[in-house]
Amino acid sequence: MRRATLLNLLAILTVAGAAPALAAEKVIPAAKPFPFLAAYLKLPPSQRNRFTLSYTLRIGTQPLAAPMWLVEGANRIPVPLGSDGRVQRLPTLAQLENDRLAFGLDESVKLNVALDVEPVTPPTTEIDARDLAAAIAQAAAGQRTVAGVLSMAMPKLQQVGFLGVPSGEVEFGDGRRAALPVIKGIVTYNPQGLPDARRLHFPKPPLKLKIS
Repeated sequence: MRRATLLNLLAILTVAGAAPALAAEKVIPAAKPFPFLAAYLKLPPSQRNRFTLSYTLRIGTQPLAAPMWLVEGANRIPVPLGSDGRVQRLPTLAQLENDRLAFGLDESVKLNVALDVEPVTPPTTEIDARDLAAAIAQAAAGQRTVAGVLSMAMPKLQQVGFLGVPSGEVEFGDGRRAALPVIKGIVTYNPQGLPDARRLHFPKPPLKLKIS
């Protein structure tokens, strides 16, 4: 009888030892890693249909690779991340205001957030310069509305950088072409300096378009 009791106890301890420990989890309000997103979503669609906000999450300098969920009551919705840590699907306004985000991370881990302003124009080898000029103008107006008084301390949005390409050309209304300037290693288009630009040409599609 004593032997059977000991065997049962060992079995219980073995099962308990084999069970995985509870995974660490970091839970925060859904709006916390998305500064200005709620204000952006409150803009009328006609005032934000040419530009968008993108958010990249990192731990230190490394892209976030841990799983991420949007928590709605008892439901968990996976939030996809790119290999660079970019959030592929942003929360809605209602989700920002009511939900939480959970990460497969220890509570003590600090997340870094990078916010970029981007035109909705797709990155291709040929881009309509007038579309980008309109996106820059709309983003600059949106910046003043979304950031409020903080916008006075922010750099004015006035150009688009084309990441991942070594060079680019601008085509003018009369068919002439000229090289786009390269600023700090990034091919750049500023419509104020090229008012007659019609199309932009690149040797390959840019990896990303960034308004700055």
